[in-house]
Amino acid sequence: MKKHVYLLLSSIALFFVSYQTNAEPVFAVKADIYKLKNEITIDSKISETLNSLTPIHQPMLLALLNESAQIEIGDKKQLTSLEIKANEDGSFFNASMKLKDKTDGQWQSITSFMPNIPSGQAVYFSRTFIDSVWLIKLTGTRYESEELGLASFKKQ
Repeated sequence: MKKHVYLLLSSIALFFVSYQTNAEPVFAVKADIYKLKNEITIDSKISETLNSLTPIHQPMLLALLNESAQIEIGDKKQLTSLEIKANEDGSFFNASMKLKDKTDGQWQSITSFMPNIPSGQAVYFSRTFIDSVWLIKLTGTRYESEELGLASFKKQ
């Protein structure tokens, strides 16, 4: 009986070890979106300003390294699209924001691009509406496995 228990425990341990060695690195993307009134000025003390505010949305996603990931926010008339792509080893990522507005039934867009952002660093995008400004704090971080990437979302 002991032999079967040891064999079973060894098999389970071997399964988890082999699973961990085959785990594929991922890139965790977090976007904190704040809606600011037009009278709030954004300057070099941006972190202090945001500490006193609560995000209106906090989309998060995992992406494979060297693959594009996209977050879209908006409605049928105005759309904000964030596209993130980490490099092959996840040491940095590129980010772009497309502002899309529907005019006369056609989508018009403007794109802002930020290249070579180090893993773990936050970058900021903003979009102005009639009565407010959306400020988007975008962070991308490389993790060794999907489990670690998902765990990072829970730490917020």
